[in-house]
Amino acid sequence: MKKRILFGAVVAVLVFPAIGGDLHLSNLPALWRFTGGSEFPGAKGTLENRDEALCLAADFSAGGRYVGAVSRGRLPQFRELAFRVKGAGKQVTLRCLDGEGQTHQYTLPLAGNAGEWRQAVWKPERSASHWGGANDGKVRGPLREIALLVHAAELPGKKAEVRFRDITLREAEVREWKFEARPFRLEESFIAPGGTEPFRLQLFSSRDDFTPEELAYFWSDYAGKKVASGRAEYRPGNGGSLLVAPPREPGYYDLTFPELGIRSAVVADRPVSGEPDGFFAMDVALSRGIAPLGEVEEMFRLLRKNNIGWIRDRLTFGALQPEPDRFDFGAAAGRYRLLREAAARTGLRLLDVIHDAPNWNKYPAKLREDRVGDKIAGRYYLRGNNLYPRDLIAAARGFDAITRRFLPAEKAVEVWNEPSSPTFDNSFPVEFVSALTKAVSVRFSLTGNPAAVVGIVYSGPPLQNYDLYIANGLLEYIDAVSYHDYQPAATLEEGVARLREIERESSSPRIGIPYWITEAGMPWANRELRAAPEDDRHSASEIAAKAIEFRACGVQRYFAFICRYYSELHKNFGMLDANGAPMRSMAAYTHLVRVLAHKEYLGDLRLPGAVRCRVFGDDRERVACLYTPLRPVAPPAELELPEGVELSRAEGADGRRLAVENKRIPTAVDGVVYLYLKTLPERLLDRNTRAMALCRLARDYRPSPRCRKPVVVQPEYDLTEYFYSGTGIRFNPEGKFRCRVRYNNLSGRPVTVEPALELPPGVVAADFSAAPFELGPEECRVLEFTLTATDGFGVSRYALAKVGDRNGNTTPLAIALHREPSPEYMKTGRLVELNRMEEPSAWRKNSAGKLTIRRDETERAIEFQTSFPVGVDRWSYPEFLIPAGFLNDAFAIGFEVKVTPADQIRQMVLMAVCSDAKEHGPYISITVPAPTGEWEYRSVFLPSHPRPETIRMFRLGVNAFTQEVSVKIRNVKVFYSR
Repeated sequence: MKKRILFGAVVAVLVFPAIGGDLHLSNLPALWRFTGGSEFPGAKGTLENRDEALCLAADFSAGGRYVGAVSRGRLPQFRELAFRVKGAGKQVTLRCLDGEGQTHQYTLPLAGNAGEWRQAVWKPERSASHWGGANDGKVRGPLREIALLVHAAELPGKKAEVRFRDITLREAEVREWKFEARPFRLEESFIAPGGTEPFRLQLFSSRDDFTPEELAYFWSDYAGKKVASGRAEYRPGNGGSLLVAPPREPGYYDLTFPELGIRSAVVADRPVSGEPDGFFAMDVALSRGIAPLGEVEEMFRLLRKNNIGWIRDRLTFGALQPEPDRFDFGAAAGRYRLLREAAARTGLRLLDVIHDAPNWNKYPAKLREDRVGDKIAGRYYLRGNNLYPRDLIAAARGFDAITRRFLPAEKAVEVWNEPSSPTFDNSFPVEFVSALTKAVSVRFSLTGNPAAVVGIVYSGPPLQNYDLYIANGLLEYIDAVSYHDYQPAATLEEGVARLREIERESSSPRIGIPYWITEAGMPWANRELRAAPEDDRHSASEIAAKAIEFRACGVQRYFAFICRYYSELHKNFGMLDANGAPMRSMAAYTHLVRVLAHKEYLGDLRLPGAVRCRVFGDDRERVACLYTPLRPVAPPAELELPEGVELSRAEGADGRRLAVENKRIPTAVDGVVYLYLKTLPERLLDRNTRAMALCRLARDYRPSPRCRKPVVVQPEYDLTEYFYSGTGIRFNPEGKFRCRVRYNNLSGRPVTVEPALELPPGVVAADFSAAPFELGPEECRVLEFTLTATDGFGVSRYALAKVGDRNGNTTPLAIALHREPSPEYMKTGRLVELNRMEEPSAWRKNSAGKLTIRRDETERAIEFQTSFPVGVDRWSYPEFLIPAGFLNDAFAIGFEVKVTPADQIRQMVLMAVCSDAKEHGPYISITVPAPTGEWEYRSVFLPSHPRPETIRMFRLGVNAFTQEVSVKIRNVKVFYSR
């Protein structure tokens, strides 16, 4: 099961008895929500109240695995849950989400006839099936949700109806119960300053009234200061609602009902209209969620109300094209279609990412399970499993049909997601995703599909292999490069600058190609239904500051991540809380739209003490965006304006007015402050920043049509027996690499291909055939040969072998190959022993378990012994500090290693860290070839970026499948180019 199926709005659902005793959950379907198990698309159904029962109708005709009814609202502590059920098979499944984010699942056996009412009882005890949170099976209350599920496998047919009634929490601690409430409509949480229309909260309760004490509330501002209070008006009916007098001044406001335990929020900001600035966008990830369509439309109206014009979502290829010749655009109960129609109605433009292959177009792939006892802690693809579509012609045809179906909302498509990662492409070399992207692009060009093609989609700036994408000609086939970034704002300029340097160094014909940042967020600790104020301010400041930085550096589009409440284990990325109310991060981002829309970057204000102070302007005004990060250390309380700078006003991150006295700007709370400039002396405006050069480069870029060459060369080599990564492939110990490629003709006309092979010095291919052949319309042909490294092939990060066509029907497939960095292959340069890495005192402990570092004199090695507790992600990466300048001109590191038990290691990694701070600093992870239980030599290349001389620390260790692991290291050597 997926870990993310129980999200959505949370509202109160209980019928209150007297204090204490049994607590009856209402059968009203408005107080529950239907789930179709969207992670297994196909199931349909309904949820309604009939004859005082909750009636769950299930239809598995189109697939799916389960349907269910999910409660809305945290539950009080209770001894047991009891209910009666009619129509189910021999058992019913109960799932709950506990107070710390762990999901538990139980199978409740049912005795008697399915046509009769049968009793079921469940106690919140340790679970055998669980995921998320602590992932240890221990239930920690109070529960956030319970779900009553019916699985297709338990039913006699494809359709059924199951009824639940008398759902009761026995011996419930009602004194502990706190209400949850939802904005009446999501967009109503955004109001204009000075308005008098009451703010409405939707409750779902059978209570007739509330006491004056329970209706007492207060507003607090962005900094947490109480600014107003009063008593709400309660209106019964349809679950009830609360009406509250709104705040009058601009800014973000928390709303708290102390007695009811309700927390919500509103954002008061000036109305905005006109053409949206295409830079500002939002990742919504709603297609695979369970939010009702009405709530989806509310979210879309919220975005348009704040003049955000682009959204990002996901399409599941396998669900939409379940068979080669059949599309199912009604998949997932029509959710894909309905959501995109809603986007079109609200005027939103859609970027979709597709990163799965349908079952009929997959290579065989197997998952390895990470288990502790009967618990599954994770699943990982076996090395060498190819996750990309086997038939690129059919895949491109499918991409084309799907994106066309969802016009006019569909404006762009990302081909795959986060390649070179274990999760999405099994860390494959870049030519695999490049070939798929080329095929989609050519298909779109040949059929006139208007959707833009966006490529690379990396999990960070692709600094390690951007040159390999360029070598494969990918930039000529795409309209924009995209990547994700979750690093602090102050680090972003360096990534953009290095990518542009690589474009120059590679002589790319598309230097300055648009960059899209399609995920950019800053998570908060996932403890409650909304972020703690301190975490929220940090998330808000970084999301806004990152947008400011990317805007200054010439990035074309920025998708904040993520609109809806969305947790991953202990982190949450949501900008709306679990009830759909805005948090500070949403307030800060939507205010930034008002600050920067349609303004151009002008330079930097020279302001002492500021980490950044970017200045933007248009023909009406100029504004300086002051950034003083809130973490890891608190910023100064104030900064002083330089002499000669005069302000018309200053605003906090949420748009509230800030008092500037004696030219001193308050900076302790916001992280981002906006200074609207009345006067700015030219001497204080730096117009020659690195960001300005990047911005001009992007601004001067002139797009040209994508490459339409009809043939795409597809890699089909079997990597099972080779060490590989996103930066290339290593020759086997015999110096061989067996190469298999497929020439695909995407066009509707025949073409003649004359295979061409360009080899680097020291590599030969004796069996390569250059004989020409003809490819008919949408036909393909396979070519196989062996590449052999001779004695003349030395040690370097990579050398390129290119497979193409002398007739010019394709851009070549570029294969990055290298030899293991080993002393015997060194032709030039020098080796230096790093003996200090074998001294225990040179290492710092850094592990999810108990780590012991000792010297093993018998084997003349250093040993890292780790014992992991149950239920943790088992990693152990002790830290070794490197003297400044020690790695100047270094390009590789080698060592002998022995791991026990070797068959229980998921991966071994060397992290090159550009900091000496414990557990902090930007780093690059470099996969080490899998170790064994014997002493063996292993080596890796150091990253090309960050440059080796900037590396101040190594983290070297493993992720394990087992609870005890030993890693031994000896004979460490560093390779230098000179």
